[in-house]
Amino acid sequence: MVPIPLQKQEKWTPPESNIIKLNFDASFSSSSHTSVSGVIARNSRGEIMAACTYPHMRVADAFMAEAMACEQAVTFAIELGFRSVQVEGDSLSVIKKLVSAAPDKSILSPIIRDISSKKGFFESLTFSFVGRCGNGAAHALCREGLHHNNPRYWMEEAPKVVVQAAAKDLGS
Repeated sequence: MVPIPLQKQEKWTPPESNIIKLNFDASFSSSSHTSVSGVIARNSRGEIMAACTYPHMRVADAFMAEAMACEQAVTFAIELGFRSVQVEGDSLSVIKKLVSAAPDKSILSPIIRDISSKKGFFESLTFSFVGRCGNGAAHALCREGLHHNNPRYWMEEAPKVVVQAAAKDLGS
């Protein structure tokens, strides 16, 4: 993976053809030290290919929650058999750590190493940053995941509120 300059996108943009874009986000509760990861996979036409929510326990802080959500996005892509993937999220610190050539020495380093160790599963794996406005569908998934104690998965669909957020991401 060649690091690319991080440019803030203000809206969601479809990936190139033959690439699946997975957007991730996390919600974090400091009182219970839990988080929920939300991941949505879309193709070059903006169609929802899959979505998931995943609860996590014993989460130290919001930065860790975001890193865990990114890790979940990469794992989800592997499980679905996607080979050319762009992972996008609104956590600039996590994205910077993933595109940096320097080894990470933060509390996130085990998660960053795990994500990096999975690059061999892909023909192409890139990471990019998008502003909060361009990550609405993943954010809506996190909110949906707060209502469930177990992981939830959708294939070629998503909860209605997420479908609406995805359309809004596209500007529809």
